Amino acid sequence: MANQFTREPEPQLRQAERIMMTARCSSAQQRYWEIDSRDPGTPALNIAVKWRIRGHLDASLAQEAFQAILNRHESLRTAIRLEDGRPVQAIAEHVPFKLPEIDLSGLPEADRSREADRIAQSEARTHFDLAEAPLLRATLLRKSRAEAVILVVAHHIVSDGWSMGLIAKDFVAAYQALGRGREPVLPELPLQYSDVAEGSEDSMIGNVLAREEAYWRDRLADLPIVEIPGDRPRPATRSTNGASLSRLLPRPLTARLADLARKEGTTFFSVAYAVLLTLLRQRSGASDIVLSTQMANRDDVDLEGIVGPFVNTLVLRTAISDEQSFLDLCRAARDTFEEAVDHHQWPFDRLLPLLPSKDDASRPPVSINFIVQRAFIGELANDSFQLSGIPSPLPGALYDLNFILVEREEGWRLTCEYHRDLYDEATAHDLTAQFERLAETLVSEPAARLPRPAPTSLPVASPLWLPAAPALPPVIDATALRRTWLEKSGTQPTLFALNHTAHNLSLYRPLSRELGADQPFVALQLLDPLVNGAAPASIEQLAAAYCAAIVATAPNGRYRLAGFCRSGVIAVEVAKQLEASGRQVDLVTLIDCWAPGYFLRQPYGARLWFRLKRAGRFARRFWQAGPRTFVTRMSFWLQSTAAIRKAKRLFFWRPAEEAADEADFWRTTDELEALVQRYTLPNYDGRVLVFRSGAIPPGWPPDATLGWGKHLAPDTPCFWVDGEGHEGAFSDAGSRTIARRILEVTRQGRD
Repeated sequence: MANQFTREPEPQLRQAERIMMTARCSSAQQRYWEIDSRDPGTPALNIAVKWRIRGHLDASLAQEAFQAILNRHESLRTAIRLEDGRPVQAIAEHVPFKLPEIDLSGLPEADRSREADRIAQSEARTHFDLAEAPLLRATLLRKSRAEAVILVVAHHIVSDGWSMGLIAKDFVAAYQALGRGREPVLPELPLQYSDVAEGSEDSMIGNVLAREEAYWRDRLADLPIVEIPGDRPRPATRSTNGASLSRLLPRPLTARLADLARKEGTTFFSVAYAVLLTLLRQRSGASDIVLSTQMANRDDVDLEGIVGPFVNTLVLRTAISDEQSFLDLCRAARDTFEEAVDHHQWPFDRLLPLLPSKDDASRPPVSINFIVQRAFIGELANDSFQLSGIPSPLPGALYDLNFILVEREEGWRLTCEYHRDLYDEATAHDLTAQFERLAETLVSEPAARLPRPAPTSLPVASPLWLPAAPALPPVIDATALRRTWLEKSGTQPTLFALNHTAHNLSLYRPLSRELGADQPFVALQLLDPLVNGAAPASIEQLAAAYCAAIVATAPNGRYRLAGFCRSGVIAVEVAKQLEASGRQVDLVTLIDCWAPGYFLRQPYGARLWFRLKRAGRFARRFWQAGPRTFVTRMSFWLQSTAAIRKAKRLFFWRPAEEAADEADFWRTTDELEALVQRYTLPNYDGRVLVFRSGAIPPGWPPDATLGWGKHLAPDTPCFWVDGEGHEGAFSDAGSRTIARRILEVTRQGRD
C-alpha cells in the first residue's frame, strides 16, 4: 500500500525557551555529542520503544501526561549547545510537548500492523537536533477503539534504557490523575541529572578514580581486536546501517542455565556470557575474547528515579582454552564481570584511547556488545488502560554485532542487532540459532571440555579487513575414514559423494558410470568421527571433519559435492565451510534429502495423507512384486524405530559380524538424525540441484524442493527421479536422470 500515513514535520514558529540554567555535560553526554558531531543526526544514538495500550486512551490526556513528565525531569527539557567551544546542558524552564495522532483503524488488520511497523521504523530513524529541546518525541498510532501503540523516541544524550522505563511509569501515573480530573502531581525528585553531571565531573578532577584508571590500563594492555568475519569487506568509513532479528529461547533451556548459575553461585549473566564466549571462539578462532557490556551505574537510591544517560560501558576480556570445561568458563566469566563491575566508575570515554581501534574510522570502539536485562517495562495499568512494552525497531547500529537477552512475559528473547554493511540477515539468524544449540550442548554436560573452533574460524586482529588464514583443521582419526574412488581420472573438479550413514559406498557407482570417465568421483564416509577426541556435537563440527578429509584427499581447492538423504544436510554445510575458507564449490547435488524439520512443520492432516499414499505404494508393490519384497521393504521401514530393532535382536539370531554391522548403521543413523534436527539451515547461494525419488508421492509437499527452497538461490531446480523406493534414486534410470542434469549445468558453467 502507499505510504499514506507519513508524518511530515509541522511548520511552526518556535518561541525561544527561557533557559533557566546551564550545566556541564557528563562524560557520557560529551561522548554522545562527539559521535553526533562526526555524524550529525545519526539515528544510532536514538532510543526507540513501543508501548502497547489496551483499553481507552484519550489523546489529549496522553499529551498532557507527557507534558507533566517533561515538567518533572530537567533532562527532558535540555538541549546541548556550545558555550566557549564546549558542549553544555541548556535547561529550559518550560518546553511544550506535542503528541501527534495517526488513526490506522480504517485499514484492514494486516495492513494496520504493517503500517504501524513502517511508521515505527521511520520515527526511530528520524534525527534530533541536539540544540533544540525536547530531545524526546512520541507518536500515537490508533489501531482500534480499544488498542493503540505509542512510539517513544529519545536521544541517548538525555536518556538510557532505564530512563525509558521511568518515563512509562510516570506516563501511567500522570494519566491516572488526569483521568480522575486532577492535576498530575508526580513526586519531587531529590536530584536532577544536571546535579549528577556536575558532581561526577568534580570527582574526576579530584583524581578520586585513580585506582580505576590503573586497573583499566593494566587490563586493556595489548588488547586484540576480536570480531566475527563479515559476509563482505568492511567499508573504509563506518555507517550506522543496522537491522535486528530475535529468537525466543526455550523455557526449559533458560531454566537450566539459571539452575546452573544458582549451583555455581553466580548470575544468569555470567552463564549466558560463557555461552557467548564459546560461540565467539567458534566463529572467530580467538582465544582472547573482547567484548563490551553496559551497566545502569545508579549506585545511589536517589539516582533510581532520574531520567538521564547514566549507563556506562564496560570492556570485558576473558581468556578461553581447550582445557577448560563450561563450568571453568562460567567461573572465568563471573570473575571477569565482577572485576569490571568493581571498577565501573571509570567512564568509557576515558577507555577509548586504550582501545586498538581508536584511530580506525571503519570500526566501532569494540566490535561486539552483550546485554542481559529484564524488560524495563513490564505491564502497567490504571483505571483506563494497560500498558506493556513490545519489541521495538532498531534506529541504527553502534556495534558490528550486539547480542541482547531480555526477559519478557513469554520468556528470554535473544536479539541480534547486526551491521548491515558487514552481515547478512542469514548470518544473524545463524548466530542466534548457534547460541541456542551451544547452550543446549554446554548445559547438558557442563563438566566436559569445551568444543574446539570449526576449521573455518578466522581469527581477526587487524585494523584492515583481510582474508585471514583458516584456523588449524580438527584432528581426524584417519583409520575411521572410508574412501572409495569410483573414478580417479578426469579433468573436472572432484565430486565428493557423502554417505555418512551407509557402509555401502558403491551405492553411487551407477551415477559415477553415467557421469563418465572425465568426472573424478569419490564416495566418502567418516566412521565414528572424532573431532579433537570428542564426538561431533553439531552438523557444523561434523561438516568440519568432512572438510578436512576432502581437502586432504584433493587439495586443489575446487570441488563438487553430493549428498543422499540426511548426508545432503552435511553436504550443504560442507559447501558453506569450504567457500568460507576460500575454496570453490562448483555444484551441490541433493538426492532425496529433506530439509531439517520441514516434514514435521507440515499440518498433521498433510503428513497423514503423505503416509497413507506411501502405504498405498507398499500395497501396490505387494501385488506387483510378491510378499517377500513387500516384507523386506516393511522390515527396513520398521527398523527405523529403535524399539523394533531391539526386539529383532532379542528374537532373531544373526551372525555376530552382520549384527554388529547393522547395529553400527542404525546407531550412526540415529546420531546423525539428532544432529540434523538441531541444525538451523543457513542460506546458501551457490549452485544446487535437488532430486526427489519416486518414494515421494507427486504433488506433495508444498515446497517441491523438500523444504530447501527458502534457503537456496531462487532459481534452484528440482527434478523427480524414476525408481522404486528411497534408494531407487540410484537405479539405472534414476542415475541417468541425475547424471544428465549434472552434465547440463556443469557444461553451462564451462561455456
